[in-house]
This record gives sequence, structure tokens and C-alpha cells, in this order.
Amino acid sequence: MRIDEPRYLGARLDGELGFTDSEGQVFRLGELLGKPMILLLSYYGCDGTCPTMNSELAKVLAKVDRFRLGEDYRVLTVSFDKRDSSASAAAFLSRTGGIPDAWRAGWRHAVLSGQDVEDFAGGVGFRFFWSDAAKAFLHPNVLVFLTPEGRVARYIYGTRMDAAAIELALTEADWERIANSTAVFDMVTGACFSYNYEEGRYQLNYSLLAGVGSLLLGLSLIGLGAWAYRRKIGRLHE
Repeated sequence: MRIDEPRYLGARLDGELGFTDSEGQVFRLGELLGKPMILLLSYYGCDGTCPTMNSELAKVLAKVDRFRLGEDYRVLTVSFDKRDSSASAAAFLSRTGGIPDAWRAGWRHAVLSGQDVEDFAGGVGFRFFWSDAAKAFLHPNVLVFLTPEGRVARYIYGTRMDAAAIELALTEADWERIANSTAVFDMVTGACFSYNYEEGRYQLNYSLLAGVGSLLLGLSLIGLGAWAYRRKIGRLHE
């Protein structure tokens, strides 16, 4: 069930998609765009990895220092179970320990309103199916990072999350803003780290660092040669 990332990276979600959150409020996806978003597909009757994913995400977001939930980015948990409702979303939120009041405007737990769940999930490459043997849905455990325009920018897998990886993925998702600002630190960070698909984590961009190192060495040698040449010419004139 691993997502075919090359196929879905850059895919754009429809801003007109409608949802109903755990408080019964109806909203469109477009109302949450304009900032990077972390999309977490879960189902509210789950007693396994879905509660764990949501709880762990809450814990790791509390450690994210450079970006503030609600102000710099948003989170949307959406159920892919057609049987779920606003009430089951509220029950799930309560069962997973809830979220701080300060985050409520930035993180919503919701269900789709009228749209086909499989089409929505399939739009980001998320596949799932019901297992009669397990009496549960089988699905990938993944965070989907969306750009402010609603395009898929990055996937991060697994229930073990890292604040540094979250910050890098948010930086990558909001690259257009960063590239047009004076946020030099974000630009350098985004350029110096790349995502390793096989290991599912960010790592130093060694090829870029090697290239920069080679360039600096070459410039240094050119400068040294020019200095030596000028010194030699100066001696001849003496």
C-alpha cells in the first residue's frame, strides 16, 4: 500500500471539497489553504495506529519551535471510513487526549461532506481496504504535506515522528514563500537537506555540499594562482 510518490507529488486537491468537523462546523478545504498543511488520513473507529498517529503528531508538534500551528501551518485529520460522522470525530478526539485550546483553530478533525471518500484519498495516492480477518482497515501510516495551494509536497511515513523532519517538510511545502522572502536560514536549510525515500527521513544533501566544496576549492586555487602571478610580475618589474 506504499504510495507511488512520483505519481502524486505535485497533485492538487480541490479547494471546493466540503467537510464537517468534530464540532459540527461545515467548511471547505480552500478555507484552510493559504498556508502549508499536514493532512492525516485516519478512521475514527480504529483502536490501533490511527489514535497513535494523531497522539504522536500532537506530541511532536509541541516540539516544533520554528513554526506555530494555526499561524504558520495547519493540520487536518480526515476519516476515510464512510461510517464516521461529526460525533465519532469528536469521540475520537476525546479518546486521543484532545488538543490544546490554542491549536483548535489550526487543527481540525473532520469527515467528508457528500464527496466520495475513496476519490479523496486516492487523490493523494492513499489506498486502504477492509480486512475481515483483522476486523480493521489496512492502510499506510503517513503524513501528507500540502503546499499553500493544496499541492502534495512531501510524504512522511511511520508512527515514530521527529520534530526536525516536520520542520523540514513544512519548509519544503512553503518553499515559494521562503524563496521570495529574506528567510535565509530556511533557504539554506531547504537546500542543504534532501529527503531519502528508502530510509524515509531527511539527510544532508551530500552531493550539493560536495559540489559547493569543489567550487570553493576551485575559486581558492584560482585566487591563489592570480596572487602568485601578480607577485611574480611585481618582482620582475623590480
